[in-house]
Amino acid sequence: MARLATRQGEGDRLAAAAIDTFGGNAAGGNVVGGNVIELDSPQHRRGGLNDRKFSKTPRINPRAVALAVRVADALVIAAAGAVAYWLEPGFSWPIDPTAAFTALALMAMLVRSPNAEPRLLHDSLRRPLSRRLADCALRTLLPFVVGVLVLIVLVPAGNAVRAPLTHWLTLWGMGAVGGICAVRLGLAALTAQWRRQGRLKQAVAIFGTGDLAERLLGRLRQSSPDAIELVGVFDDRSRRRIASPGLRSLAVGTSDDLVALSRHRDIDRVLVALPHSAEQRVTEVLKKLRQMPVEISLAPDMVGYNLPFRESDELAGLQLVEVYGQPLTFGQILLKSAIDKTLAGLALLAGAPLLIALAVAIKLDSKGPVLFRQNRHGFGDRMIGVYKFRTMYADMADYDGEVQARLNDPRITRIGHFLRRWSLDELPQLFNVLRGEMSLVGPRPHAVSMTVEERPNRDIVPDYALRHHVKPGITGWAQVNGHHGPVATEEDLRARVRCDLDYINNWSLWFDCQILLRTVKIVLGQRHAY
Repeated sequence: MARLATRQGEGDRLAAAAIDTFGGNAAGGNVVGGNVIELDSPQHRRGGLNDRKFSKTPRINPRAVALAVRVADALVIAAAGAVAYWLEPGFSWPIDPTAAFTALALMAMLVRSPNAEPRLLHDSLRRPLSRRLADCALRTLLPFVVGVLVLIVLVPAGNAVRAPLTHWLTLWGMGAVGGICAVRLGLAALTAQWRRQGRLKQAVAIFGTGDLAERLLGRLRQSSPDAIELVGVFDDRSRRRIASPGLRSLAVGTSDDLVALSRHRDIDRVLVALPHSAEQRVTEVLKKLRQMPVEISLAPDMVGYNLPFRESDELAGLQLVEVYGQPLTFGQILLKSAIDKTLAGLALLAGAPLLIALAVAIKLDSKGPVLFRQNRHGFGDRMIGVYKFRTMYADMADYDGEVQARLNDPRITRIGHFLRRWSLDELPQLFNVLRGEMSLVGPRPHAVSMTVEERPNRDIVPDYALRHHVKPGITGWAQVNGHHGPVATEEDLRARVRCDLDYINNWSLWFDCQILLRTVKIVLGQRHAY
């Protein structure tokens, strides 16, 4: 009994410490009535998600910071080389071919792409500034030292180019070290400011309420209080089965609640704190949680907390086992988004006369607004309003897609038949692309109330939510493979989802280009829509 009382006391202290350390409301202002998550039901959110409950200070994306620092490094190194070349009297413009080749070789060694898991912000939080500056200076200076040694070994002493090249590399190395250190000093100042503002925290949810979860919370509180925003602790077991009073007070819902919460607010990582020996339970939990487009990791088993603490590990010095993550890297997402918005903007400018003409035709054909905004599933299963030219009579509008369009549908107007036949009703979705809600290419967004043979989509295809791990598209791999128009049968839905997942798993820029070209060919050569 004494041991149990001590254990309960430790649990209470853990709960109080966790709430005080990670924030007073573990679920971001969404824990009410005995720690139960209360979410708005989709049928009451026609105007879009109500995110005001989850508003908080915008957080900094570490991958974006890593990319920006790499670009800054490249710019200051190139600028230092140009200035050193200009200061060297032995060189003249245009640039000497030998110097140009040397510069390219050095830049290739110095400029590196960001790692898959950037460490810059982690280092800024954990390592002393003096050590970070010394490491950067050494890494930057080393290629120049190697370059000078190669020149001394390979170029004869009497060669006219040896002295100016050596002098230039020396000046360039000094300037590059100074520039890189200046970038790191600027990063340190920004990091300190972001840290004070609470913008460097990862939103982390913990699944599990046993001994492992207690150990995990203790480690996070000890080593990463300024880097973690605790979303909450989740478990499928009933609250009365949670032994620790501390974890019982932090528990805010089940795995289904966690998936639902991810549709309303950003969650960066889910840590599954279950014993690795409970293979079946872990597998079942992971199958549920993989619906979320977030990083899902297994926390270490008990022995992992007894290993030496390593600051180089990503989160609280723990050896995490990454199970699921986003299908596209940050660089791929950035590239895809930049191309999407550029092409969408150009298409809207070039097609402005056509859009205006279609808008006038719609207005003259029937009463009602020109544009129609339908609620559909977007990235992360979140609801977005997808724009289309109105093709149905205004009093018959179906905002949630409860009834799919069919052949000779009486709801469709005269101009609506023409727009659907040529897929012109989809053109306003270019505005969704500019808003960042959609992509040019991706899985087509389905209406929130869509059913097939009177069954919800996710009941027919268990992996249905995985198609929402990327932004939806105006066109997609399923559409160019013949799966367009209404979804009539369950097999048709399964075929579309297979195509969508095939696209996500094999994404490339060239793949997108192929789909766009095939889409143009299909639109011009076929009449498939109702």
